Amino acid sequence: MGYTITFDPSTTSIVGKNNTGKTSLTSIFKTFLSDKNFFSFEEFSLQSHNQFINTYKCFKSITEKTKEHNLLLIQKDIPKIQLFLTVQYDEKDNWANIKPFFIELSEESEFTILCEYAPDYTEKFIKDIDVAMEGLEYSDDELLKKISSIYKNYYKITFKPYSAREETDTVKRSDINNLIQAKFITAQRVLDDSDAESKSPLSKIFRDQFNYLNMQDISKSKELIKLIEDASRKIDGELINFFDPFLKYFKSFGFPGLSKEKVELMSNLDPENLFKHNISLFYNLEGKKLPEKYNGLGYSNLIYIISQIIGFYSEIKDSQNNLNIIFIEEPEAHMHPQMQSVFINNIENFLTLDEMSSQIIITTHSPHILSDSKLESIRYFTSEKNEAVVKDLMRFNNSLTGDDPKEFLQQYLTLGKCDLFFADKAILFEGTVERILLPVFIEKVEKAELDNKLSEQYISSIEIGGAYMSKFKELLDFLDLKTLIITDIDSINKDSKEKNEVKLDETLITSNVTLNDWIPGKSKIEELLDPKIAKENENGTIRVAYQKNVNPIGEPVKCGRSFEEAFIINNDKYIIDNKGELLSINYAIKDYSSASQIKDESYEIQKFIDRNRKKTEFAFDLLSVKKNDWVVPNYIEEGLEWLAK
Repeated sequence: MGYTITFDPSTTSIVGKNNTGKTSLTSIFKTFLSDKNFFSFEEFSLQSHNQFINTYKCFKSITEKTKEHNLLLIQKDIPKIQLFLTVQYDEKDNWANIKPFFIELSEESEFTILCEYAPDYTEKFIKDIDVAMEGLEYSDDELLKKISSIYKNYYKITFKPYSAREETDTVKRSDINNLIQAKFITAQRVLDDSDAESKSPLSKIFRDQFNYLNMQDISKSKELIKLIEDASRKIDGELINFFDPFLKYFKSFGFPGLSKEKVELMSNLDPENLFKHNISLFYNLEGKKLPEKYNGLGYSNLIYIISQIIGFYSEIKDSQNNLNIIFIEEPEAHMHPQMQSVFINNIENFLTLDEMSSQIIITTHSPHILSDSKLESIRYFTSEKNEAVVKDLMRFNNSLTGDDPKEFLQQYLTLGKCDLFFADKAILFEGTVERILLPVFIEKVEKAELDNKLSEQYISSIEIGGAYMSKFKELLDFLDLKTLIITDIDSINKDSKEKNEVKLDETLITSNVTLNDWIPGKSKIEELLDPKIAKENENGTIRVAYQKNVNPIGEPVKCGRSFEEAFIINNDKYIIDNKGELLSINYAIKDYSSASQIKDESYEIQKFIDRNRKKTEFAFDLLSVKKNDWVVPNYIEEGLEWLAK
């Protein structure tokens, strides 16, 4: 159980819905690569809880005959947290750092390190659990509680070169540190937006940087320290003169005593206290100095991130390690959309200009940050049956044939239409009318009291022309995201290619690329209207909804060619009852006096809407004229109910 993820040589964007493992990715690296020496019990997966219970039960069932076999099972099945790091290298790398992990030559010029959190002596761990539980009646939950209270005494972090063919010896943590250095920049949800000194992380960064530079080269700070000492002596003299009259009053209370002590005031001015209490970060705006708290929180967050990176490189610049990794968690905090959009490029340019060689790993919930990412640098996290699944878009990008789909999807990202990567489900639709009315469609469908309400889910709604919908085919299949496509049957005469009213006529075909080339992959109108035809992809994750000629209970009805005609057919009584208020089609229906006439002439009314470019006006009419009195066209209602399940 686990997942594989590759990091881009430059910047990798980790995206996905909440609770899919993005933070866990950072957490496992942070624990293994920092000085922290244990994982919390909550970081073991829920499935591993059963493994703890089963290994203990396996121990309890040991007999003299099964002892050897059972102990091997326990050793194999005891829960472990493992991280396999595969590192590529070339002739430029520091061989001394690689040597402790090197097993054999490889054509791929790579090696793998096993980072493992496991009991150093499994049998003793299980025996001590057994001693603790001896004579007790306990449930599985109580057993787990006991395990969680003592596991840290037995579990240890170890590192060793990994080989599938042979057992290898562990290496020291210092060997890992020589090879890899990592920086973890956490999300800054609280920056300096008050007068509290404790909420001023930027000033602290400059204080830490001074301490580090002073430790590395005292000559750099010599002049500054001399000025501080001179100022301190001058202040001390002034303090003595200023408070001397006041201090003389102490004598009246018998002080000083027999040992003739004196009370003196002295300044406590040194670099540490200077930066901590006496220096604040200001911003110079056209000659006027504003304190840190008056700068926008987005800029403060950006300065914080850059300062952390600079501090990281100051710490490691002389270490000659082979690999630097910087994890940045949710950098979008407090940043406005434009700043988010250019963040990745700016960080990469900043590192390039300063010759800072590093791989950047960004976890984000920001479509704006994602819009500046390369398609192949995205790693999409999702979950299936309580297991994390990683979709590597580098592999997806390499699997695409031809440049056209790659360019289209990259352009889609660049335009900032990236909600798809954060959504629970998606809806693709063709036009402005559907975009305007979609929230109303969802509201009306939910009145049927469905168990899963779409309004309580994060739905990515994408408006895209019908000719381009099929360009999402590979991406949606790859992401395995439940998606509803709302489109039109678009009937035309197969010879003249002219638009035609929908009929069961063998001369009619569809001009809709999605229906013809994707789902259901049919061109004849007769085939598309067959109620038995499949309207979902093979995995059942993508469904197409288009006009049909039967109602929800299977009775034959007239079929519309477009949304507008389908709406008119399903709402003929509403149209006739409100014809004076429906301004977009008022002229077209002024001579009609019954609902049956409206239904009979639905195609002509729809042609009037098209010819006079009244689609948007028609949508706004439906929003403003007694919207509670009309019903959602049945093909859209059916599709939304499927999506909600």
